[in-house]
Amino acid sequence: MLKARDIMNPKANYCDMDTPLSDVARRFAEDRVSGLLVVGEEKRLLGVITESDLIDQQAKLHVPTAIAVFDMIIPLGEGRFERELERLQALTASDLMHGPAVTVNLDAPLNDIAAVMNEKDIHCLPVVDGDTIEGVITQHDVIRALARRQPA
Repeated sequence: MLKARDIMNPKANYCDMDTPLSDVARRFAEDRVSGLLVVGEEKRLLGVITESDLIDQQAKLHVPTAIAVFDMIIPLGEGRFERELERLQALTASDLMHGPAVTVNLDAPLNDIAAVMNEKDIHCLPVVDGDTIEGVITQHDVIRALARRQPA
């Protein structure tokens, strides 16, 4: 059975927390990656930024709706509005990243990796050994592994 160590890219792309979003976008374009790991001191994994995060950051802000019940006004979707407002104001990697990052260890089987990516809607999954980043697995890596596993 294939494991994380078999399908991961050992050259994980990462950036610091203070990296400006313009640099993050340039790294995505130039390095042709679908995710960047955001690291702190001693390359400690803090979170992940994906292509979708950058695209979502440029989307229009949805103003929450409200309903009136008697003399009370009840806002709907207020939490979403606050998250979108924070996203629009993001200036650095730490402002836009999702953290703490969901990770798998080197011996995680392919089935578990696919399940985590599906259940958590993750496109870029860091592979760790304790506190050390060993690599990264993207959806493309999983698909490539599945294709190799299928009989001809």
